[in-house]
Amino acid sequence: MNEIKIDKRILNEILDENTLKNEIAELINNVIDEELVKEEPDCDLIDECIDILDNLENNDYSNVIPFVKKTYKGRINKKVWSILVACAIILAASIGTVAVGYTVEKIREEREAEKTTTASTTTATTTTTTTTTQSTTAVVPTKLMLSFNSDFRDEYTVGEKFNTDGITVKIEMSDGSIKVLSADEYEIVTDKNFGKEEKYETVTVRYNNLTETFNVRVLRDEDTRVLNSIYAAFPDGFDFRTDDISNIDLTGMEVYAVYSDKSEEKLRENDYTVETDILPDGKRAIVTVKYKTVYAQFGIRGEENE
Repeated sequence: MNEIKIDKRILNEILDENTLKNEIAELINNVIDEELVKEEPDCDLIDECIDILDNLENNDYSNVIPFVKKTYKGRINKKVWSILVACAIILAASIGTVAVGYTVEKIREEREAEKTTTASTTTATTTTTTTTTQSTTAVVPTKLMLSFNSDFRDEYTVGEKFNTDGITVKIEMSDGSIKVLSADEYEIVTDKNFGKEEKYETVTVRYNNLTETFNVRVLRDEDTRVLNSIYAAFPDGFDFRTDDISNIDLTGMEVYAVYSDKSEEKLRENDYTVETDILPDGKRAIVTVKYKTVYAQFGIRGEENE
């Protein structure tokens, strides 16, 4: 059997030139699409496809038909097969004009039906690809959220430790979903001196790089003994004047601490500190007595001020 030769003239017996170019261009684009979805696409084949598309655009059919035969060799492809059959029918002129015309018309009908099927398949493939892209998008935490129930305490008395009961910690994910964290998934941080004095304390909740804070109040209980102030007491006849402002004699001074329950306690000398600041005129000094977080002050004058 003689080998079937496919050229532009034979193909144009079946299709007009524009339709022919569109049909072959669609075949070649399908080859490119099939390669691109592979884990390791054949880049050489893709480059060759692009060259063939350029040839089609420039009406150069010399390499088109050999490429189609080579690329689809061994494949069952109705579109290519119909073109090859059509060419064979045209060459077999002995079949007769009526038979050829009838066969060509059947091929055209099959081609139109195949176009509709291909369009539906392409739409379905596009939808599937979009769905896959969405499902593989990484979902990450974007916001830390806190809520409190009736077990939560927002007030403490001096000396009490922070209680984590009643706190619910949630994270909002990038896809809009909400996740409740278990107690071992997040960290609650308070000041190391929490509850030692009357004030507002800041509490921090931390999850990875997300943080959220809230405040609780520390109050003094009626029965809690808290240091309020101190004062200095001096013996009778103590003179707040001195002939040497740089060496003030505080012999006989006693220091007392005053507490919230109205009790007082005499302090030992090593319980408190004394600081002296001489004023710029060099004739007066401010004496500061400090004990823990409180202090008392008084002034001393030099004798030359008289």
